[in-house]
Amino acid sequence: MPKLKIALIDDDQERAEFIQASLIQHDFDVVASFMIDHLNMSYLQNIQADVILLDMDHPHRDVIESCVSQFDLPTVLFTKNSSLEIIRSAIDAGVTAYIVDGIDPARLNSILEISIEQYKKHKKLLNDLAETKCKLADRKDIEKAKVLLIQMHGLTEDQAFNLLRKNAMSHRMTMSEMARRLLDAQALLQSQFKE
Repeated sequence: MPKLKIALIDDDQERAEFIQASLIQHDFDVVASFMIDHLNMSYLQNIQADVILLDMDHPHRDVIESCVSQFDLPTVLFTKNSSLEIIRSAIDAGVTAYIVDGIDPARLNSILEISIEQYKKHKKLLNDLAETKCKLADRKDIEKAKVLLIQMHGLTEDQAFNLLRKNAMSHRMTMSEMARRLLDAQALLQSQFKE
């Protein structure tokens, strides 16, 4: 099994050096180590990491959000701060795991593996939700276009559906794309007549 590639971001130089050495000693691949004060997002984007490991005494939501939004990676936050408000803020910012404890390299592999799997599951849920919303929007547009065809041409629901499908196929587009074109054309005509 390949080593996990870790990007370490810390707010304490001495601790970061100690943690990096300890991680390397425990056979982790630390591909980058940054101080929060000197965080170079453009450089960090070019690093091929599997996970971001944040170690912060006083977690700042803006720093966390910046890391999470810049990289499509699981982000594990280690801190000694157990404030419920800070925990909620970090989770809202997109942290995959919030660990109130120091980094113990002996336990780290399982924590990171669980975090990565949790992250993948969360991403899949977000993708499924986006796909479902898109399908629902497509269905709504198709229904609106069918109603428009029924009203304009006195068609039955089946005839309107078949006409929409036939035109979509002949123009090599999906029914939802054809429906949106029809609805856009109708909106354009209505706006012209209002002027």
